[in-house]
Amino acid sequence: MDNIFLEQSDNSPKVIMDKDKAFIAFEGKSYPENTFAFYRPITEWLKQYFKYYNSSDKVTVINFKFLYFNSATTQIIFEILDIVEEFNSNNRVEINWFYNEENKNGFEDYEDYAEEFPKLNIKAVVW
Repeated sequence: MDNIFLEQSDNSPKVIMDKDKAFIAFEGKSYPENTFAFYRPITEWLKQYFKYYNSSDKVTVINFKFLYFNSATTQIIFEILDIVEEFNSNNRVEINWFYNEENKNGFEDYEDYAEEFPKLNIKAVVW
């Protein structure tokens, strides 16, 4: 299982998925032309990661730092959090939702995800 490192583009986020460091991050804008095709390798990687690395003593850190995302990405974020919730039997995941204090929508997005996934204890982080 290889790590995934994708550079940010005009319409897709920077993605870091490092199994060795137990670190996952999404940063930037997310409205790729085909959102589901863009994120499919990412969601498949997550399923494998949590299936095989869930017993690790490491705490997996997942950072969401989106400047903007479309409705299709909203569905993908739900899918990602579903995967984490399904495989996170040992509660060794820390999820941070970064938002700009001046952007009310960013905090509302955090509230939606935190409410939908209370077991994940998603933290709001101002940046």
